[in-house]
Amino acid sequence: MSGFPCTSCGACCSSIEGIEFLSEFNINGQCSKLVDNKCTIYKSRPLLCRIDESYEQIFSTLMTKEEFYKQNALACNALQEKLGIDDSYRVYIDKF
Repeated sequence: MSGFPCTSCGACCSSIEGIEFLSEFNINGQCSKLVDNKCTIYKSRPLLCRIDESYEQIFSTLMTKEEFYKQNALACNALQEKLGIDDSYRVYIDKF
């Protein structure tokens, strides 16, 4: 299984309000490092923003990678719907 199929919609970066680990980046709920819908610190972004590395370092003892991807896809799609992001950015679970 290759990496998580992020569609680069920016939804997760636009909804960080209340996430303690990202509080230093929070400006009105959006990550201060998101510019023109791109991460300006992509190579050094926090662990929470790196799905595959977070799985390996935190979640691998709790669930399979497939289940972790499915949970992330469900959360991603729900967030996209909440923010009114076009359906073309949806992450489809059947791609796993």
